Amino acid sequence: MPDLGNRANVMGPQPIGPVKHPAPEMMAAIDRFLTVLMAAKPDEALAMTDERARERVAQIAGAIKPGVFKQMQVLGRARVAEHYFVKARLSGSKGESMTLQFRIGPDGGAGWTVREAADLTDVKSAWTK
Repeated sequence: MPDLGNRANVMGPQPIGPVKHPAPEMMAAIDRFLTVLMAAKPDEALAMTDERARERVAQIAGAIKPGVFKQMQVLGRARVAEHYFVKARLSGSKGESMTLQFRIGPDGGAGWTVREAADLTDVKSAWTK
């Protein structure tokens, strides 16, 4: 592709930029957060949560009974600036499942914290009848 100069002034399709891979520390924080939720340890989950999301995370963690969920699966993640939206599913051996979505972001060098959380287990999309 020829050099187009200042790309901010160019109309039309642009080349796709390089893929930014998620930080390994963020992936470890997601794994740790889901693990403490599965273990029904609300205090540890709240320790990884920003002040604005504590009430929602407390509701989600309080709804989980110890030993119910055995597996976790990250269904998807999307990056917005330095924050990631993560959709995950916790599954049990008897068919129980819980789907949740949360936003995780860097905490100024102190690791990664959950900034928002939502339980999507019984939520239906506009496409579902």
